[in-house]
Amino acid sequence: MVDLNKPGSIERVIAITEIERILNKYCIMARENAPFSEMANLFHSNGIFRLPNGAEVPPSEMGTVVQGKPPSFIRHHLTSVDIEFSSETEAKTKSLFFAMTGTSTIDHWGYWQDVSRRTEDGKWLVEVREIVVEGQDANGWYAATYGQ
Repeated sequence: MVDLNKPGSIERVIAITEIERILNKYCIMARENAPFSEMANLFHSNGIFRLPNGAEVPPSEMGTVVQGKPPSFIRHHLTSVDIEFSSETEAKTKSLFFAMTGTSTIDHWGYWQDVSRRTEDGKWLVEVREIVVEGQDANGWYAATYGQ
């Protein structure tokens, strides 16, 4: 048994790399006309995607985040990631992000709080993602979509 929180093991490096790969891939895909069905593949099939308004949807329905008002342009940028392993097969991450849209340079920002779990074949996937928005441009897409 390897303690993935203890530095120095190749298993730790592989796990961190795989988890960060999922986080970065999500950012690349979370854009206008996002391929939500492909994004769902980054999650366990029985996972939970918790929207900023508290609604929980399966990853297959994560497109509801746009509330029927998709932005004409959006890019998500990951700025910092903290990974803590609960076991050899579970990790908790907190990832800071900001999103840029066509209506605002920085539209909204906050963090993703995830629980990731390693599958039997060694692949890390997100089991739970909670989107926490800490702030937004009052004139941006997020404020107009969520009425905040």
